[in-house]
Amino acid sequence: MSKPAPPVPLLLGRYRPKRLLARGGTSMVFRARDENLGRDVAVKLFSSGGHADVARFRAEVGVLAGLRHHGVVSILDAGVDDSSPKDPRPFLVIELVDGDTLRAVLDAGPLTTRQIGELAFEVAEALEYVHARGVIHRDVTPANIMVVDYGTRFSRPRARLTDFGIAIHATHPQEFAEGTFGTAAYLSPEQVRSETLTPASDIYSLGLVLLECFTRTVTFPGTPVESALSRLDRDPETPEVVPPRWRALIQSMTLADASRRPSAADVATAAREALRADRELEPA
Repeated sequence: MSKPAPPVPLLLGRYRPKRLLARGGTSMVFRARDENLGRDVAVKLFSSGGHADVARFRAEVGVLAGLRHHGVVSILDAGVDDSSPKDPRPFLVIELVDGDTLRAVLDAGPLTTRQIGELAFEVAEALEYVHARGVIHRDVTPANIMVVDYGTRFSRPRARLTDFGIAIHATHPQEFAEGTFGTAAYLSPEQVRSETLTPASDIYSLGLVLLECFTRTVTFPGTPVESALSRLDRDPETPEVVPPRWRALIQSMTLADASRRPSAADVATAAREALRADRELEPA
């Protein structure tokens, strides 16, 4: 049985944590109230203020603060909770996204080809923006893609990329790249081998996410070690349940040779063309 989250004081004199939303190995995420503006936000509170946590905090602030895109969840504020002087804990205040993770959506039932295609386009578009600013996400998974329904007549669910906690700048990829980071089932082969990463690593991970959307099964299951190592022995299988146009795209995204994978812009273009082709085949 998990331990209850410890109480968190008012942060920066304005953010009041209300409810624990998620707990990870190095942080907890709370729904909180911004008492100055009267709105709810998300607060990501790191477990401690040790050297590694502060370094991770500074890296995440640096990454998030420079990103402004409709497909990327934005940072609003940052600080350090020093209510316990011997245990200062850095935190981020992040835009609260009211929606479900793609993981929850997949658990609830299958997606149509059009829904998968729209998701592919939107995440690829966000990654194109992120990569153009020299950032590699390193943990593109169903749990880190939010599906948001704005609930208006002409809107549809939209995908947004979140949790840049282990993102790195491509211009100096080794700074925080020691060891293997990310969720084992979605790591690229180069992540498993602890090699220098490029944006192509995110493309591989997104390819596995899209494959799972079509098949509703994790491509590389098992323990973290088994899952991570299995992609070094074989390429992902793309069964016939995946439509041919999408099968070809996913196969290119999950090539073992990172240099041969398409860019995020290429993926977005291919997804848009596939969506258009599918619409033309629909009955009038």
